[in-house]
Amino acid sequence: MKDLSQLHPLFSENNVRGVVFDLDGTLIDSAADILQGMRMTLEQAGVGVIPDDYRLGNVHGTADDILRSIIADLGWQANQDYDALHERYLANAVKVNLQRSRLYDGVLEVLDACRHAGMPLAICTNKAFAGALAATQKFGIHERFTFITGCDTWDQAKPSPVPLLKTLDMISLTPEECLYFGDTSVDAECAHSAGVRFVLHTSGYCDQAVENWPAIHRFQAWKELLADEEQTA
Repeated sequence: MKDLSQLHPLFSENNVRGVVFDLDGTLIDSAADILQGMRMTLEQAGVGVIPDDYRLGNVHGTADDILRSIIADLGWQANQDYDALHERYLANAVKVNLQRSRLYDGVLEVLDACRHAGMPLAICTNKAFAGALAATQKFGIHERFTFITGCDTWDQAKPSPVPLLKTLDMISLTPEECLYFGDTSVDAECAHSAGVRFVLHTSGYCDQAVENWPAIHRFQAWKELLADEEQTA
């Protein structure tokens, strides 16, 4: 029998056997580094210079989606070679090296409580697999996950349910046995389409459309998901 004593009742009341997480805006706060990589890419390619006070509106799509959103938002020429821009961005992301990114407080404690309960953990993100691998290694959480899916691991990215369903296959779980933690409408739509219960991290990059999708639980701080924090709140 699994020992769920360290975790919020969310886990025991829903017969959870495993958990899948989004990465950016869910486990790590990385928006500043994503924007810096985009800024370097678009300036190097001669597309334009992103203003210093610019705020990313799309932090939930693939790198290609985000590039297209910025170009459209700033009214720049849209007929770009996006494959070339994407490759340039991936190279710049390596140079940026997550310098401004951080794990959200409480993530390690929740991951370790889930592992203590014997639950397999996985990541399903729209970050490229190499970037997800680099991030989990940099923040010392890589070994806590049984499997990691990036936007380029399968032939579709979120909000398609395909990457989440494939991830569940890799950790030998059915949709009914799992929770998916995310922070945007892309995550919520993916979970809904896959038949997986969705948990919303409200301190992430929540877009307005996330309110259009069901969530079985919402939390602001990760430590809310620990039993001792829940009992003293």
